[in-house]
Amino acid sequence: MSSGSNKVDIIQLLIQHVKDEWVMWPLVLLSVIMFTIVLERMLVIILDRVKLSPSKFADLFVATLEKNKGDKMKTVEEMEAYLAKKKENIAVGLFKKALRKYKDGVDKKLSHTELRGWIKDAVEDQAVVELPALEAHLGWLAVISNVATLMGLFGTVYGMIQAFYSMSQSVGGVKADEMAGGIAVALIATLFGLLVAIPSLILYNYIKNVSEEHVVRLEESVQIVIDKLIS
Repeated sequence: MSSGSNKVDIIQLLIQHVKDEWVMWPLVLLSVIMFTIVLERMLVIILDRVKLSPSKFADLFVATLEKNKGDKMKTVEEMEAYLAKKKENIAVGLFKKALRKYKDGVDKKLSHTELRGWIKDAVEDQAVVELPALEAHLGWLAVISNVATLMGLFGTVYGMIQAFYSMSQSVGGVKADEMAGGIAVALIATLFGLLVAIPSLILYNYIKNVSEEHVVRLEESVQIVIDKLIS
């Protein structure tokens, strides 16, 4: 059995090769970009939820409508005053648009069917403008995953060329220590590339799912408000 002293410290090995081999530097840059995008996207989504929870607003709207005994216009005015105190975010913008369009539609004396379409079209137009902000820059994580894999492959090829070049230049036969440097670069580059590519792909899918779930909750909550206004 091998002793504990023969175990390889992967982290230390990675740090050493990053210092010594330029081929590792692009992978370091990709990893920094990856974590920056992840932190920025998560902050955007979390802050959007914190500013106003769509489901909680829908529940508050229903409760306020019941408190006002079905008086929709009074409820709309109270909810507009409530939203005016909230910091702007996607949910606030969509609900404000729905409430404003309801008042406009009532002033225009639209029928229930016309009023529903009037509000829905306005909210959808607003969503087209605002919702892409949730997934801005997210596609770069998928790009980083692919590029990191290719950069790892590039490092592998570069390391193997170094190893075979050392073999061709060796006097008196191939020496293991002359090949070791190139082979180490090849293997470490592959490892580092995967260490960047795999988390990038996982985080891309995770954040995309979180974003899509948030959008679904927004759509459901806005629909609840519209249904209560038109019923």
